[in-house]
Amino acid sequence: MSDLKAQSSSAQTRSVSIGVAVGLSVYADKGLNFGNAVAGTSIDSVTITDAAAGKVTISGQFNKTVYVTLTLPVSLINGSNSIPYTPGAGHNNTADAPASATIWTTPSGTQTGIRLRANRSGQTAGAFVYIFGSVNVGTVPPGIYTGTYLVSVSY
Repeated sequence: MSDLKAQSSSAQTRSVSIGVAVGLSVYADKGLNFGNAVAGTSIDSVTITDAAAGKVTISGQFNKTVYVTLTLPVSLINGSNSIPYTPGAGHNNTADAPASATIWTTPSGTQTGIRLRANRSGQTAGAFVYIFGSVNVGTVPPGIYTGTYLVSVSY
């Protein structure tokens, strides 16, 4: 008697794919500059449409959403002295046009999604982030008071 063995087999194939997005870049076009103020004065403001407002350009894959987090200072510092800073920020994803930007109600430490659509060239598009706000100069010693802001962007 011979050993008979039943054999059966089955196979399936599936494709493997990946979409590769255009690289993401962030360029700090200019910083926020309050100019010169006189000690003892009260509020000095820069609006989103002022030439002194800060601007950051984001470039990446057209129509893809990027997630932007801002870290803004709470004051401008000179040694042990400080000037309180009230931040403002906005973004525009269709043009470099701060007057029509969407304003962030809580700009520092919050994340917002921005779909990249401005200045499209092939698969690349962008968005613009504007930094503005006000300082309360008060009675402080003369000098240069500075701070930094960080714009973190990811897909």
